[in-house]
Amino acid sequence: MKDTTGLQQVLQRKVNTFVEKAEIDSVKLSDRLINRHIDDMVIPAGLITFTVLKSSTHGIGVMIPEAPDKVHNLGLSYHAGYQAAASLGVPAGWVANTIRGGKPYEADAVTYALNKYITNREARDNRFLFRNVNDTVRGWLSTSYKRLNTREIFMMFLLMARELKLPLIGAYEGTSKDWLEAIDPNIIFVETPNNGIVSYARGVQLRNSDFGSGKLELRSFKLYPACLNGMTGKSFLKEVHLGSRMSDEFMFYIETINKETEVRALMVRDSMRWIFSERNREFEEAQIVEASAKPLNLSLEIKRLPQLGLVKPEVKTVEEILLQHSEDDGIQGKPSYLMMSQAISAMARDKDEERRRDLQAIAGSYVFTEEPETMNQLNM
Repeated sequence: MKDTTGLQQVLQRKVNTFVEKAEIDSVKLSDRLINRHIDDMVIPAGLITFTVLKSSTHGIGVMIPEAPDKVHNLGLSYHAGYQAAASLGVPAGWVANTIRGGKPYEADAVTYALNKYITNREARDNRFLFRNVNDTVRGWLSTSYKRLNTREIFMMFLLMARELKLPLIGAYEGTSKDWLEAIDPNIIFVETPNNGIVSYARGVQLRNSDFGSGKLELRSFKLYPACLNGMTGKSFLKEVHLGSRMSDEFMFYIETINKETEVRALMVRDSMRWIFSERNREFEEAQIVEASAKPLNLSLEIKRLPQLGLVKPEVKTVEEILLQHSEDDGIQGKPSYLMMSQAISAMARDKDEERRRDLQAIAGSYVFTEEPETMNQLNM
């Protein structure tokens, strides 16, 4: 490999500046996680009535009787509305879009349809698990949903980031998903067959949804200092929130929830140690080299992008980035799987928090196609 001393100094300053601006106060984040409270309720279908919230957005809510002369009114997030509609057989996109900002007549039509369909519910379990935050249902789930305590799992992530001396550069709390990201700012250089010398900083990303919008996942993360593109690798931890049906006296599950959460937190600890191990670094470098060595017909691959989850405007932007062939976007050398990964991650830079991370995972799929077999064999 040619001498990269001068380049390394320039890029290291760029990464250090990025980390300094992005670094998050982990103490404040810990406080926010500790104070977050989710109120779980298991509600029979026969007690649920959908209502129109008389607000500027004409959202949808649910009314649940608490006593003969008292009702409990809860709002529905657009995500929970989507889940409710899907479980009842009502067009889910229609309901979610109405909650996000539909017209008054649309809200009336949605509540009429939901109330009509819920009265005909004949499923084996006619109850639903509501995950309520500040009087808004953010998760409308089946009673088979395995609840994990995200707070404890995220606290383990923060503890390990401190142990490994990783600045926290990303923390996002959405209506349905949460992320944490940390990074080792020290740059690594890899010489590739078709795309020159690639530089990157290693990071890690933890993602979870307490509201049924995805799995608990821990992924490796790469930040390219030349262009500040990012991409995520394969999952080192992927847990689906599925369990057994809750009994009517479901409160005894709390001890089980705590035990299962403890196991997942320990898996996060061990996985983070592996991600930043020298053996995993060698494995990932080999995959970057392999992705660069694999030629790609860019025209044919662009046509395939919608199958991976990109919408038309995003596909068009990726095509433009490839045509411009700019090192500012991380594009250099010959067409390869690595080049396509860079183009998608460059396109993702200007997206919102949730969409950017989804696209970074798609970008990573072009490079990190397998998980290391040695991980489970490590004696950590």
